[in-house]
Amino acid sequence: MRGRVRKGPPPPVQSAHARGTEVVAAVDRHFTSTGFLVRDGKVLLVNHRKLRMWLPFGGHIEPNEDPVEALHREAREETGFDIEVVAERPEIHQPWLHVLPAPETILLEDIEPGHVHIDLIYFVRPVGGAQRLAESEHSEIRWFDRQALKDPAITDDVRLLGTRALDRMEHARPRSSVQSARERSSQVVAAVHKRFTSSGYLVRDGKVLLFNHRRFRMWLPFGGHIGLNEDPVQALGREAREETGFEIEIVGERPAIDQQGVHVLPAPESLLLHEIGDGHALVDLVYFVRAVGGAQRLEESEHSEMRWFDREALCEPGIRDNVRLFGTQAIDRMEGLNGA
Repeated sequence: MRGRVRKGPPPPVQSAHARGTEVVAAVDRHFTSTGFLVRDGKVLLVNHRKLRMWLPFGGHIEPNEDPVEALHREAREETGFDIEVVAERPEIHQPWLHVLPAPETILLEDIEPGHVHIDLIYFVRPVGGAQRLAESEHSEIRWFDRQALKDPAITDDVRLLGTRALDRMEHARPRSSVQSARERSSQVVAAVHKRFTSSGYLVRDGKVLLFNHRRFRMWLPFGGHIGLNEDPVQALGREAREETGFEIEIVGERPAIDQQGVHVLPAPESLLLHEIGDGHALVDLVYFVRAVGGAQRLEESEHSEMRWFDREALCEPGIRDNVRLFGTQAIDRMEGLNGA
């Protein structure tokens, strides 16, 4: 979280098009990864020299990094620790596809006119290394327990997410199966250009909408690249309108952060790294969504067919493992909401 945080009344969480009056669409947006590092019931924060506030470690995701690679690098540079991310990952065994831990939440941070950070928030713990201070960036490094997080000098977002990280770690398993960046280096080449995409599993009446992609010749959910002037939710809403004809809403939890200049976006259900060849890979944020308006239509330039799949149809041989898994999970999630 490297934003210039301003106190004041919070903006409500809204859909992408409704938020357009508060967060200008045509601004430069950068993806960042941030980690709340927990050990022995305390969370590690650093006092940032430039911003003069207590923050978790983190920073920009470089073009040749995915969010987890950036998180590991920032942890080593800013804290001295090697880390692991505490998060569940679905089991998908598929060539050219790697499952990354999904962030706990995503914050859209207004840092200055024309510039916004899209910050992926993770909860992590140390697994090696030794604590040290990055003096060029930070004046102090300190461990905060729950009581210390109530200090008025701690901003609302850091207090809330730091407390959540402490709660999560109390119930976390001793070791997770999340791989470190260096362990994955033999599978995914680090020096490739990685672009962010958003994908949506749209559910209605116990069925999920998939498209037969003309180029890839496979059944896929709707989705596409996140533009330089978009956040993941804006991109998802645009892709839904272009590819399905529907207006959508995302089904996902969002923490209530009461802070001006910080907009909370729903966290994705999962994060997938797709190797597409020629030195390129896609970092895909996967969401579960439902329609709230519009009318179904086929984008014929991209897709040859669109079809609603129930659980049984998702078991057809032509459906890839990741699409079958997430499609089924999306149906389950929506049925759980309807039954609540």
